[in-house]
Amino acid sequence: MRVLLAAPPFAGHLHPVLQLASGLQERGHDVVVATGVARTGLVQDAGLEAAPLVVDDPGVFDRIADTGRRIGANPVRLTRQLRANLALLPRARAELDAIVRRVRPEVVVADFTAPVAGYVAQAHRIGWVTLMPSPCALETRTGTPSYLGGWSPPRTVLGRVRDAVGRRLVRVAKRGMQLALAPDFRRAGVSVYRADGSEAAYSPEVILGVGMSELELPRDWPPGFRMIGPLTRTPVRVARPSLPPVRPGQRRVLVTLGTHLDWAKRGLVDQARALRRRVPEIDVVVALGDAARAGTGVREVEPGLCVAGYVDYDDVLPQCDAVVHHAGTGVLYSTIRAGVPALAVPHDFDQHDYATRIEVAGAGLQTRAPLGSERAAARLREVLAMDRSRLEGLQSALRRYDPVGATEETILKLARRAGRPREG
Repeated sequence: MRVLLAAPPFAGHLHPVLQLASGLQERGHDVVVATGVARTGLVQDAGLEAAPLVVDDPGVFDRIADTGRRIGANPVRLTRQLRANLALLPRARAELDAIVRRVRPEVVVADFTAPVAGYVAQAHRIGWVTLMPSPCALETRTGTPSYLGGWSPPRTVLGRVRDAVGRRLVRVAKRGMQLALAPDFRRAGVSVYRADGSEAAYSPEVILGVGMSELELPRDWPPGFRMIGPLTRTPVRVARPSLPPVRPGQRRVLVTLGTHLDWAKRGLVDQARALRRRVPEIDVVVALGDAARAGTGVREVEPGLCVAGYVDYDDVLPQCDAVVHHAGTGVLYSTIRAGVPALAVPHDFDQHDYATRIEVAGAGLQTRAPLGSERAAARLREVLAMDRSRLEGLQSALRRYDPVGATEETILKLARRAGRPREG
């Protein structure tokens, strides 16, 4: 099949798409990846055909996503970011339309933050698959809603009432946002919900969750949803770092806040130093998540504290006893793959929701305290001492997933349903 995959040029969104695209290409499918021009080199380095977007403004996506400070539930910052997204949609739609006319795909697989690719697919009567690296973002009819600070699952009737009110609150807030930006939505030609009440940003046909059902809180899912498993392999070519030997009696801890959230990473090395001084029995490796510094190696700042510009989590985590991270889904699933417990320190977006899932599932603990505080240090000691039996169960469950195979099966079925039968 001819498949077009689309994602914004951010690691947490583009990297899973590239792993999926590479897997589909290895199985004999023709694959093209559309993303911001700043990351087309990464696509090509992965051996894939790239279709660049917004060629004359490489930084446009970063300006929208990386505001330099926490977005959270701040209505002013949310509105400003959404307005910038809506302003970009007409141009992105026109460019993707031209790409579809050139590539002539039979299926479009779009990251959930790139619904415009799905809208173009619908206009051309092509199958649209939404890829969800953050399945918790989906609204559901039952269960605990997301984006409300990381609620835990209810234990009582009152908790279930809380959840019902929360689900309603999320929907009202989204409708209110559309009302506040009505002219922007009209110019972009989009809406938050379809006539049937489903979320218009996601495919009405197929939604593939890049995650594990075993990690999610109890809830229902929209029609057409399927959990395919994690995609954790990084496409950035980086040699396995040569970590210094762990000092006698010490345990190694990786500290990372991922590739985004530059505002949160200011002073990260100093915070890690403060954490190590409070927990002197650990050696710390700080990963800065800067892909531009991939291959620069590991620098020892002081005994027991090293800094790496960029690491492949799947390479490094098996060498660690624990990891402190921001509850991003990429590193989260790498920790499960390696069987390493985590201390989640969430900052923004869906991270509070996944920090809660980590704790509920037994993959680690969470803290809202500053990384260098005594409270964070105490929680890290608990992580290092925790029983890993539930984590090992998650690790075993992860191995049973085949995300590329599940995606191939899905797109072949979608093509047959649309009247375009394929071999396979």
